[in-house]
Amino acid sequence: MRNMKKCNALFFLLSITISCFAQKIHSPAEILRMMSDSKLSYELKELGKEIPCPDLTEKLNYHDSYRVTTDSTISTYRFKFSNASKPLYDKAEQFFSAHQADSALVYYLHTIKADSTLTNVMTYVGQIYEGKEERGKAIEWYRKAIHMNFIDYMAHWFLADNLLAIDSTKEAVDEIVIAQILNRNNPRIKKSLATIFEHAFLNTTDWCFNPQVELSKTTDGKISIAMTDKWVGYAMAKAIWMFEPGYRESMGVANGHYSTIEDKECLISLLSGLENAKTDISKERQLVILKAAAENNYLQEYILYDIVLPKTPFVAYQLSEKTILEIKDYILKFRNKD
Repeated sequence: MRNMKKCNALFFLLSITISCFAQKIHSPAEILRMMSDSKLSYELKELGKEIPCPDLTEKLNYHDSYRVTTDSTISTYRFKFSNASKPLYDKAEQFFSAHQADSALVYYLHTIKADSTLTNVMTYVGQIYEGKEERGKAIEWYRKAIHMNFIDYMAHWFLADNLLAIDSTKEAVDEIVIAQILNRNNPRIKKSLATIFEHAFLNTTDWCFNPQVELSKTTDGKISIAMTDKWVGYAMAKAIWMFEPGYRESMGVANGHYSTIEDKECLISLLSGLENAKTDISKERQLVILKAAAENNYLQEYILYDIVLPKTPFVAYQLSEKTILEIKDYILKFRNKD
């Protein structure tokens, strides 16, 4: 019921730059020219074997964080218990572990009374009421937790399940999608999402963004680019970003940092290459959805949800509520449309 693995850091700082895409995007022809003019030697070859989707199930967020938002910053911190609230919380957990729900509820409520900033405990109150089959009260407490701390993925998740139980399917869909965004690789959330999507007649097909590309620098200093024919444009752009001296900085991205402009340029190069070659992508879901997202101005949402968050799920805790809702729209309009 709990997933409370501790983090080493007291807070998370967003280590990526979400680009407004004002930078100049280079065409595949320009990228090819840069490679030809480079002091480096780029060698293109066919990929030997298919690259499988990576296992990212260990990359999870945990129910121990809240955030503070100002006009210019979003900072995420771990919950801290005061001397007054900690004994009450510990007592509540003891009763909860012993399956003594009524006593656990009393002490969870005492904990919140001692420190109203512990919004995670509000979610646990909701769980107690849900276990007692008092769904109205459970929903009330889940909503309260979300209002106080929008990144509470557990509250969104459990709220979705309870909304489905009372046939409020549309809102259940919205809530489970937000939970999925906030904890991208959680298998239990994925299972709940599939159940709710089936009820809503939404597509439950899942897939991973999985470029068929291998890039490396050989011992003699040459850049090896191995790829399948569909991924040529993406592979060339990615190689420039990874290896070409000064290129990253010329695009306004400091060395060692990541910006979504990198993936945007690589994806635009990918799509341009596919279009120029008149390549059939109808059986490749990730490419079909990529094309639809790009044509409808949801490319950044595609990048965040299908590229950034699977690898670095904690980034979701630093996204604005507006951005999270825009990602939700991408999922429902393109990724899992009925």
